[in-house]
This record gives sequence, structure tokens and C-alpha cells, in this order.
Amino acid sequence: MATRTERTEEKRAAFLKALEENGGNITAACKTARYPRQTAYEARERDPAFAKLWDEAVERGIDALEDEALRRAHNGTLKPVFYQGAKCGTVREYSDTLLIFMLKAKRPLKFRDNVAIEHSGKIDHASLTDEELNAKIAEQLAKLGGAGGGGQGE
Repeated sequence: MATRTERTEEKRAAFLKALEENGGNITAACKTARYPRQTAYEARERDPAFAKLWDEAVERGIDALEDEALRRAHNGTLKPVFYQGAKCGTVREYSDTLLIFMLKAKRPLKFRDNVAIEHSGKIDHASLTDEELNAKIAEQLAKLGGAGGGGQGE
């Protein structure tokens, strides 16, 4: 008969395996391994070695998700085509959304959605009227080359 320590180690190992297989999803890993969430978090808190293994399993799981996202974006997936209720072929579909997300993650400086606006000097924005504040913003955008004629929506 297995000792309590052996059963605990078996549960932890099953949890870590499930954590990796579920892309780092703790709830799913606990359910798969039949390891209560509270017990998992308590073990993580008490045992730095287990916490390290946990973090490593999450990273491997997320790496697998990233690999799958790249595969779907780049290679696509085969979707069945039906005609009059019968499968007559397949079509390859690519995920533009996944491709966009991957480009933003891999090349954030090139594909980011936001622009940081910095200014030197102190301006008391609370004392500016809406018009004055909009003028300051437009001035800063012009310096960055993002404002003026020919923009979107004009």
C-alpha cells in the first residue's frame, strides 16, 4: 500500500502533467488530476521546489499553445465541406486573427496598437480647456508624424 507521501507525490505529478497539457490552466489541471485547487495552492505556498515545477509546467503548456497558434496561423486547418448533407471535400482555412496576435507578440514595436506620447515640461492639464488640451495633443501627434491631413477618417 502506498504511503501518504507517495500518494501526495503521485497527485502532484499528475497535476503538473495536466497543467502542461491544459496550457497552464490551473482549474482544468486540478479537475483532470483530481487535485483540489486549495490543496494545490497550499502546496505551492509551502514548497518552493513544487512552485518551480508548477511555473515550468505552465511555461511548457503556454509554449505548446503558442506553437499551435503559429501552426494554425501559418499552415491553417482543414475544414470539411458538405454538399447535400454529405462530405465532399475539405478547404484549408487560415486564422488571420491568430496571425495578428502572434505578430503583435513577436514584434510589438512594429505591430503595436498604441503610441506613447511624451512631453517635456510640466503642464497643469486640469487648468486647460478642452480646446487647449486637444491642441496640445494635436501638437504632440504632429511631432510624432501621426496627425494632420490624410489620416484615417478624414
